[in-house]
Amino acid sequence: MDISKLTYEEAMAKLETILKELEDNKLTLKESLNKFKEGMALYEHCNRILTEAEGEIKLLVNNKDEPLDEVDFIKEVDDYYF
Repeated sequence: MDISKLTYEEAMAKLETILKELEDNKLTLKESLNKFKEGMALYEHCNRILTEAEGEIKLLVNNKDEPLDEVDFIKEVDDYYF
């Protein structure tokens, strides 16, 4: 699987599946380690996508007459991000 071609939503869905599999405690140690590695790769991919989106938002918010103000667009509420 080429993780770099996944959309954010696809990667998050796969990451959620991996988390459920790890929580079930039905995997061998080797399977768990492989799932963990895959999960970390998915996490890093999602983080890259979010960082790129944040940069685009900052560019769009930037007013040419004033310095860029950083705005926190993501707020965590009960494990959901808005």
